Amino acid sequence: MKKILNFKLKIIIGLIFVLFLAVSAIGANENKPTKDEKKLFNLRAVNPPVDYLEFVTAWELGFFEEEGINIEFIGSLPTGMKDLQAIEQGIIDVSYSGHPSNIAQARLAGIKVKLIQPGMIDTPKSPHVNYLVKKDSKLKTLDDLKGAKVGVSGISVCTSGFVQYYLESAGFSKDDVEFITFATPGTQEQAVIQGDIDVTTSHTPYAEITLRTGEVRSIGTAYDIFKSAASGLGARSLAERIINEYPEVAQGFVNAMYRARLWTNDHFDEAGDLNAAVLGLQKGDVIAHYEDTNKNIDPEYLKIWFDIGLKIGLWNEKDITPEEIYTNQFVPKDAPAADKDLHWDGTPNRVFHR
Repeated sequence: MKKILNFKLKIIIGLIFVLFLAVSAIGANENKPTKDEKKLFNLRAVNPPVDYLEFVTAWELGFFEEEGINIEFIGSLPTGMKDLQAIEQGIIDVSYSGHPSNIAQARLAGIKVKLIQPGMIDTPKSPHVNYLVKKDSKLKTLDDLKGAKVGVSGISVCTSGFVQYYLESAGFSKDDVEFITFATPGTQEQAVIQGDIDVTTSHTPYAEITLRTGEVRSIGTAYDIFKSAASGLGARSLAERIINEYPEVAQGFVNAMYRARLWTNDHFDEAGDLNAAVLGLQKGDVIAHYEDTNKNIDPEYLKIWFDIGLKIGLWNEKDITPEEIYTNQFVPKDAPAADKDLHWDGTPNRVFHR
């Protein structure tokens, strides 16, 4: 009798073991991608801002996904934290922060981030800084800036730096204007309408929104100062840990963004409407900037940013060189010819209300 019981117990234990293996196999099959599945690599980013236009375009049109990348939007950063700080803390992987000078300052602070490709550029049609005055202002051109109160978002190359450069080029001094800081976006435009300041250093979308009110007019742009595409150069950067550990992801990111830059230039108005819709803005609030069609970063484009950064005291001459802030190791593949006939369907996949 005892032998029979032992035999039955062995059978039961064997059946339980077989069942365990079967369940484990089912679970493994559920997690294993099929041949038709594409496993996507998560790149984390803050909710998109208006000055990262080709990033939104690449995401909305599915270019990232085609490169095996999923953009994971983490929301907004805590008050006072910048995206480059968030990269250093491992919160995000992608930086849309401004311009080459921002990357230089970040690296000087020990943040391991690199400019990996160009972005927007300045043109007469789409300058990235617009100098607005009240419609009845006595100021007519940038030559009238002497003695003016100029609104800025802070001391940086493309706000106070561009104005200072222009003043000195015209034989004036930076002390011939008074810089008034407005840290909250959109407030300097309201301040010029109210007469609290004389001139704004407006960026998208605030320049376009304010011009449509009819209460202001433009006395010049960044392109008027430099007559160069370089004055609008956007910095599109990745954490060095991504570049070093996942070069295939960095390559895919560059491919998708290059494709989006070309699509933006070919579908200029449509790109502006796409970004306005995704960002929860009205049609016309976002004016698309022309994008750099160079596959990689043109070192000559960095000169303006380093010259003015040095001039306004962001760093000293031997602190950092342009070569330290960027890499051209990832050359984007050619965009599909079919992209010229590709159109956005008019319905955003997601809306980020501002």
